[in-house]
This record gives sequence, C-alpha cells and structure tokens, in this order.
Amino acid sequence: MSDGIGGFTEALANGAVKATLEPVGGGEVKLTVRHNGTVVESGEYPYPGVFCKPTPRGQFLNSVESSLESRNGIDENETRRELKEWLSELNELGKEEQKNLLPDDVRQIIDGTRTPVEIYDGEPTVWKVTLDYAGRERDLEFTAGEMIAGGGGPLQEKIANRFFELVDITEEDWVAIRDHWHEHSEVAHISDETTSDAIADRVLEYMRHNLMPVGEREKLCNDVAAVWYDESNSASYADVAPDEPIAWVQDSFYVDQIEAAGKQIEYKGQLTKDLIARGDLHGKKVRRRWKDGTDERVKVYPFNPEVLGIDGESLGGDEPAHSEVDA
Repeated sequence: MSDGIGGFTEALANGAVKATLEPVGGGEVKLTVRHNGTVVESGEYPYPGVFCKPTPRGQFLNSVESSLESRNGIDENETRRELKEWLSELNELGKEEQKNLLPDDVRQIIDGTRTPVEIYDGEPTVWKVTLDYAGRERDLEFTAGEMIAGGGGPLQEKIANRFFELVDITEEDWVAIRDHWHEHSEVAHISDETTSDAIADRVLEYMRHNLMPVGEREKLCNDVAAVWYDESNSASYADVAPDEPIAWVQDSFYVDQIEAAGKQIEYKGQLTKDLIARGDLHGKKVRRRWKDGTDERVKVYPFNPEVLGIDGESLGGDEPAHSEVDA
C-alpha cells in the first residue's frame, strides 16, 4: 500500500487492478477500482464504516467482484480477498496516517496548528489556538461552548475573519480538528479566583468608577450615586471600631451596579453574603435606613472604603469618581 497527501493507492491482482482512496469530507471517502486503467467501480462511502462494518464494506466488495466477473485474466474472488485485506489495513491506520483521509483544508488546519494548544480557565474557559494557514499566522480563541458545539461554524467564521478565507467544515471534519487540538493541549493557567469572587470584583469595579463620594450624610440626597465617606464612624455603627471609616452606599446605587455587571437583582442576596465574607462589607446586619434631605428613608450599606477606592482626599466633587466602565 502506498500513501500520499490526500489518499492511498493499492495494486491488486499482480498489478492488473488498482484501488485508490480519496477524501471527500463529510465523513465519507471516495473508493475507485480500475482494471488496466478502466474504472470498474467508483463511489463515495462512509468512513470508517466502509473499512470495518459489514454492510457498507460488503456493498463495495460485491460491486467490485460483480464488475470483474466479465473481465478476462482476473480472478474476481481472489481480487475481492486482497481488496478486503487492504480495507482492513486502512482500518488500522495510525492517527498521523489517518490525516490523509481528511479534505485538504482540514488537513492544512491540523498540520498548521502550533502545539500545544493552550487552555486558560475562567469565565468562560478559553482554548487558544495558534494557526499557520493560508500564508498567515493568527491566534484563534474558542470558548468552551464553541468547543463542544456540534459543527464547524465557529471555526469557519474565525478563519474568514482572521485569514480572509472561506472554508467548508463539516461536523465530521470539526470533530477531527477538535480531537487533534484536545490531544495536543495543555492547561496554561489555573485561576485561584472563584466565580463568586470574579462577580464581586466586577461589581466593585463598577461601583468605584461610578460612585460620587461626599463628606456629609445630608448630601446622600444629591444623587443615587452619592456615597457618604464617614471618616470616624460618626454613625456609631456597632460592628465597626470607633473612629474607623465607613463608606455608606445607597441601595439603589448598589443594585444598579449589580445589574450593570450583568447580574439580576435576585443575585444581590448572595453577593452581599460574599462581600461580607470577604470583608468588603462590614457586619452581619448591613442595612440601615435613614431619612435623607427630602424626608425619604434611604437604605444604605456600610462598605469598607478601601475596596471602593475612596478616602478623605477624594471628597468634594459632584461627579462620579471616574468615567463609566465599559460593559
């Protein structure tokens, strides 16, 4: 048996019969048998079923045997036996040799993949693939959802965007590519940060960029983003030491930043517990209600000022501390 890029060939019946196999994609291969240069059988068959499953293999062998019956100098039964053995050998091919059963585009993607493929854990986990293709080298990133998807759509789109090439990747082709990446991958980063920590940090980031620090409790009514920097715990909050500063955050602002960070209001209870556990929020009973300058009662939360990036020097403005955070 001889092989080359894009297929295999085999001489049978003392060279009078030649069998060839070519990849066609979509989970199929093209098998062609010639006798003295004349095609006696050619068709597309499922791969690898035609190598090992009785029905597709039998259909192919029966068709070849029938076509050879009328040809002089050929023992069709012996040729059938040789052909069956060749199919069995193809079924035992190693992974590197099996690449020759894949379409050109798919094989080029596999051969052009720089290994190892790096996996970065997070929300979401990302597979980073460095690919040399169509004369360019580019990094492609795939989320876990894209990696387990049932088709090659995400890969086709990324190749079009990064390499300006249009390729047709069938489901079977995608499985072959993805399996190769998985077999040649390694975890490049293990994050110590939990999902709840990541969400908490994101909400605090939004708060830091959008809050408006004020130095007097009465100024809370100026804006929902107003945060009172209580420098010496003048509110006498029992769960904080005397003279320790507190940043009193209004409930409406707190909720706004949770939603801005992509979470629903229902997550506020869990987030509040997480912030208390981290020391970002003081005490066990974190809510207080005060009358503001309009005699409306406002609910506030006692935050650690450091996590919000405010201190006595940040007071005095009537604008948010920073520009808006990009979502």
